Amino acid sequence: GSLGQGFSVACGMAMGSKLDNAPWNVYALLGDGEIQEGIVWEAAMSASHYKLDNLIVFLDHNGLQIDGNIEDVMNVNPIEGKFKSFGWNVITIDGHDYDQIFAALDIAKDTVGKPTMIIAKTVKGKGVSFMENQASWHGNAPSHSELKQALLDLGGVCRE
Repeated sequence: GSLGQGFSVACGMAMGSKLDNAPWNVYALLGDGEIQEGIVWEAAMSASHYKLDNLIVFLDHNGLQIDGNIEDVMNVNPIEGKFKSFGWNVITIDGHDYDQIFAALDIAKDTVGKPTMIIAKTVKGKGVSFMENQASWHGNAPSHSELKQALLDLGGVCRE
């Protein structure tokens, strides 16, 4: 679907589970370029207003989108401050560190009265020599030779 719709759906699911007194959490993923969409901020306002503490959102903050650097296309920074001002619990982590990811999830699950935004700072294409920090790989598939190189870069074995 269109950018931001998944986040809005997740807010609706979290609200529905609250109304049903259901014991589960709802999780959503967002990209930092995606939060340029107005639908995201309407959903963020609603989630805070309705105290959706069963909503846990990961934001992949790599600074790149299909058109380039997010600061050049439509600057959304400071992301953390914006979500805090909307009444969210905000946790910023290294999105490549599993210990930080699990710790943030534990904090989010214990948060009462507000939704949680986990801002995961990442590197687009991390570990692949020709893809790291390259916006041009957004939505592109590697050739067979590039795939072989990527697998080698990541420590894998490439079979013909």
